[in-house]
Amino acid sequence: MKKALDEIDKDIIKILQENAKTSYREIQDMLGISIGTIHNRISKLENNKIIEGYTVKLNNEQLGFKLTFLIRIQIDGKHTQEILEKIKSKPEVCSVFHTTGEQSAALICRFKEAGDVHNFIRELNEEQFVTKTISNMVLKEYKNSSIVTL
Repeated sequence: MKKALDEIDKDIIKILQENAKTSYREIQDMLGISIGTIHNRISKLENNKIIEGYTVKLNNEQLGFKLTFLIRIQIDGKHTQEILEKIKSKPEVCSVFHTTGEQSAALICRFKEAGDVHNFIRELNEEQFVTKTISNMVLKEYKNSSIVTL
């Protein structure tokens, strides 16, 4: 069983979720604890795989990715993992979820042009064990965050 996070760990995580570039000195100023403690806590969070990495949030529209799609896929059950492993390496795919229900998986994908969407969905449907796809274009994104409330 994993050790529960204490308030200091939770506070450090909250700060880093808001801005992964926050320096140890800034965290020290916010929390009033030593830089050594902060370093040790973050190292322990990383070693325990609670913090798995650091990332940057991009403005997809500014980068030319004007189209976001939610694509649900029905896959022959014996081949779900195989197909999802293949799909996750495609550059258009932002997220892959193995799901319950009628569909086997859900994808969140970003595209620059309608033709890119067409080609991607066509290729999915041509996969041997993909039996059905259902795609929905996102009209407006109200929230896109991986921040977890502790």
